[in-house]
Amino acid sequence: MVTSVESHATRAGVNILEAGGNAVDAAVAVGYALAVTHPSAGNIGGGGFMLIHSAGKAPVAIDFRERAPAALTQKNFDRMISAGARDAGAVGVPGSVAGLNYALDHYGSLPRHTVMAGAITLAADGHAIGARQALSLGWNWKRLKKSPEARKIFGNGQRAKRQGERLVQPDLARTLRTIAQQGNDGFYAGATAKALSQLGKHSLLTEADLIAYRALERQPLSFDYRGYQVDCMPPPSAGGVAVALMLQALGASLNWPGTDPGAAAHWFIEVAKRAHAHRRFHVVDPDSTDPGSYQTLRKNWLQTRFLLDATPVPQPTAATPSAELHPLYEAARKELEHTTHFSVMDQHGLAVTVTTTLSAAFGAKLIAPGTGVVLNNSVAAFGTAGADVPAPGRRMTSSMSPTLVRNAGHSVLLLGSPGGDTIPNTVVQILSHIIDDGMTLSRAIDAPRLHHGFVPDQVRYERRRWQAPKILEALKSRGHKLHPRLTAIGDANNIMAVGDEIYGYADPREGGLALGPSQLTAAPPTP
Repeated sequence: MVTSVESHATRAGVNILEAGGNAVDAAVAVGYALAVTHPSAGNIGGGGFMLIHSAGKAPVAIDFRERAPAALTQKNFDRMISAGARDAGAVGVPGSVAGLNYALDHYGSLPRHTVMAGAITLAADGHAIGARQALSLGWNWKRLKKSPEARKIFGNGQRAKRQGERLVQPDLARTLRTIAQQGNDGFYAGATAKALSQLGKHSLLTEADLIAYRALERQPLSFDYRGYQVDCMPPPSAGGVAVALMLQALGASLNWPGTDPGAAAHWFIEVAKRAHAHRRFHVVDPDSTDPGSYQTLRKNWLQTRFLLDATPVPQPTAATPSAELHPLYEAARKELEHTTHFSVMDQHGLAVTVTTTLSAAFGAKLIAPGTGVVLNNSVAAFGTAGADVPAPGRRMTSSMSPTLVRNAGHSVLLLGSPGGDTIPNTVVQILSHIIDDGMTLSRAIDAPRLHHGFVPDQVRYERRRWQAPKILEALKSRGHKLHPRLTAIGDANNIMAVGDEIYGYADPREGGLALGPSQLTAAPPTP
């Protein structure tokens, strides 16, 4: 079963499963294909996180988040932020190629050229642009068209390509072929690396930065929720920390979810605010901090009442203002929401859940000449206060939160979403809908979502989906500021296993595709 935001990418993964590949092979195929067909967030010029679990074995986390170039200083960081965080100075060392190749080399079963063939064909022969991708191109064309390479690839004359028009990317096809032939050296060394290191004015990225990059295997944050084992991405995923904090606090709450939907929504928001306040200022790349301090933090994150016992404690009838939750409230910045998530499970129960990003949509709006590689602007993701401040070689934290749920040694839920700081809240709401409320996967994903990310101090809700005015009234009566959103919160392309059946569901918010090979069930019934 494969589910992603883009149909060609989903089919690339299913083709690998049908060819005898395992879930990791298929996930790598999807990852490379999304770099072609969903270029606003799918990428080889950005980074991401991946969780892998094989039945009966311990899950593993693969960290391929971007790193700051060695030349990064506070001065050039401040200049880049003041310039809008979109120029070459915002580009971090890309991790996606290293991460996808690491997963394939250590946990896959097919050769790289086989797994990447679908992506190469899509780039070389082209594909019809889908509705979601056409919208993204249109929204970002004002900035994209300033890049000659972007105009050449994504433009049709002076306008952006539209839905149904063909997108052919020969330079990207050539780069992908080189990676298929040479592995990491096809990207982090040689002609591609040289091109990536010559982005022009303000660029900090060097060939030395690229050749030094490594994907890392880390230990997930694992804990119990209602008898299920939950595995979250560890730092530099701040989102994984938030998911762990929220679920443990909610699991320890006697009044969660309770019989009063308004009270439950209030409690969820109060827990979410506290989790986001903590993860914004106290999570950092573990390789750039004191190991003892990091281990102490990990222990705290896995204490069930860590959030509930922190002052000010949440009150059942009144909202706590965000400014009272952390002294650095004024320093918190709103996050960008442009990521993508996909999930894969094979007939043997091997499970893979992956979130990748360029940070902003189309990242820095730059394409390295002759490569077709859209580059990230992840350096702008560093904070201006707290632990996650800019430093040379540091991996910036991220809200990306691929999550696994296990029962009796088998993966039963593969969760994740795009959406910046909305990601942890989306994951928690879907998980709770399934485990606490007994919903099917499709109903849990379709359900309207609430969000509070500490900053701004407001409860956002999906206006077009919200059909429970009494819950909103209950939140307002407790002092919450409400903010309706016309745009969706998240895009959860997730998988659920029930016995021998594997169900995939693509969130209709962005119109993806869930599909399985002939021996698997393609989609669950909707009650």
